[in-house]
Amino acid sequence: MEFTSWSFSKIWNASLELGRPDRPIKKREHLWAGEIGGSYIDRYLKMTGVVPTNPPNARSKRKFEAGNLMEWVVEMVLLRAGILVKAQEWLSHTYPGLLQVTGKLDFLAGGKPDYEKAREAVDALELPEFFGRAVQKIVDYLKEKYPDGLKEIVLEVKSCSSFMYERYDSQGADRRHQAQLFHYLKSKGMNEGHIIYICKDDLRLLEFIINSPSDVETFYKNDIEVMTKYIRDGVCPPKEPLVIFDNFKFRTNFKVAYSNYLTKLYGYENQFAYDEKWKREVAKWDRVYQRSINSAKMTDKNLEVIERIKEVYPNYDELVEIGKVNIDAVALGEEEDD
Repeated sequence: MEFTSWSFSKIWNASLELGRPDRPIKKREHLWAGEIGGSYIDRYLKMTGVVPTNPPNARSKRKFEAGNLMEWVVEMVLLRAGILVKAQEWLSHTYPGLLQVTGKLDFLAGGKPDYEKAREAVDALELPEFFGRAVQKIVDYLKEKYPDGLKEIVLEVKSCSSFMYERYDSQGADRRHQAQLFHYLKSKGMNEGHIIYICKDDLRLLEFIINSPSDVETFYKNDIEVMTKYIRDGVCPPKEPLVIFDNFKFRTNFKVAYSNYLTKLYGYENQFAYDEKWKREVAKWDRVYQRSINSAKMTDKNLEVIERIKEVYPNYDELVEIGKVNIDAVALGEEEDD
């Protein structure tokens, strides 16, 4: 009997692109913890049952599954070290008069390790030899440093690219991720959680501590208050700006680029079409802005770019003056080649 040839790559790609079933879009009066800090108008449309015009594509599903893989690695480390208390616990919190927020924490870890029980549980999985060696070093470290056990904390694990890793390393944890973790702390009445960023390119790891109480609650609660008003009043929020000015730089708006309603709200067929329209343009805006705050001589092309900027940001001259005052804080870019 002759067997037909087959392709491993086709099996792999098909399994990843299938992904988990999309969450059905239906009316709801609660927020997901992972939505805090996201686009108000996207959330409003989802919460009122509007079907997305731009659901997650194959690449998005692959990235999601890559994130799941990173979470699994962390779970195995915690389990092997005997400090995994609980995983994927659903938690809800509701301020009086506001919408309920619900979400699922990644891991609760700490306590008094039972190393032998944990070793048996993980050994049964027959993981690669290098994994066992690495985790054994972690176990040895815990035995030495924390003989009486560890404080229980919430761990929120995020995978990211090298580019985003460098941004988190220099600017700190994303405010949305801070709010998501704060939700779990608030729900459980705990005072400490850690955001873990794992770089998918080289497995570098960053860790940021979030406490409760902390100023993160102001951001968290304000977001819920605003969203509650939109939903209760039945008023659709305004669209997101196509270009944002942030930290003395013009940038494309990821809340537009990754919108599930990109076509419905902004008229772009997909993220590529949006990037094609704005990425080069915004790069020009930023270069000209750098020239403006340095009082460089403006070319005719520079002046044309400034006119285009003013169509979106009529207060451009004011932004230039702010940049001049804070010039030490501005990351100066390369000047435009005349």
